[in-house]
Amino acid sequence: MSDQRVRAERGVVLAIYLEWLTGQASSDDMRKWLDRAQATRAVSSAESTLLLRELHGHLTSPDLAPQWRALGGHAVFNPDGDRIHIHTGNGEIMTALAAFAGVTVTAAVLPFLQSIAAQAGQQAFEVARATTRRMIGRKGAPQIHSGETQIFVEETAAGLRFSVPASLPDAALAALVATDLEALAMPAEKGRTVTIYWDEESEQWRRHVADR
Repeated sequence: MSDQRVRAERGVVLAIYLEWLTGQASSDDMRKWLDRAQATRAVSSAESTLLLRELHGHLTSPDLAPQWRALGGHAVFNPDGDRIHIHTGNGEIMTALAAFAGVTVTAAVLPFLQSIAAQAGQQAFEVARATTRRMIGRKGAPQIHSGETQIFVEETAAGLRFSVPASLPDAALAALVATDLEALAMPAEKGRTVTIYWDEESEQWRRHVADR
């Protein structure tokens, strides 16, 4: 059993979120883990709250099977008696937005990178690409392989933006495993935005900091 799955069974919200993204969990697994997260009060941090909101957005998608959508009504998403509401366009919630220069998906950037790197670390590059398509959703997925549209994953509040390379080449996925992701996705000072991008010439992940 992987360390990530062990943490999910303990109710760690980040681990539950990553298990969902990588498609490793069944609906029964998810219900059990969400029960544990609620019982252990593992949902009180700001990061956990954000991740639960994003996960709730996934689970309430009309494209999911009924057993998955039923999880959207779990009490962990309703800690104070008020259900979490998902509003299209809210910068803190997972939603695909049509952008003039491409497609932007708002999400927590570091967990997104960690979920891809976890697959790439096992040399499961196609699985990593599938995870990325699942994360981005239907509006952005076709462009991952075509390269016709630039795709960004953006965490607006933190000023982080990840530029998804066209086709997600194996070299870029492998480099994620060897990269300090926490340093790569470290927010800049207030009022500045960090853009993480793949430098094809040097075959390295880089970050560009600019005023918002």
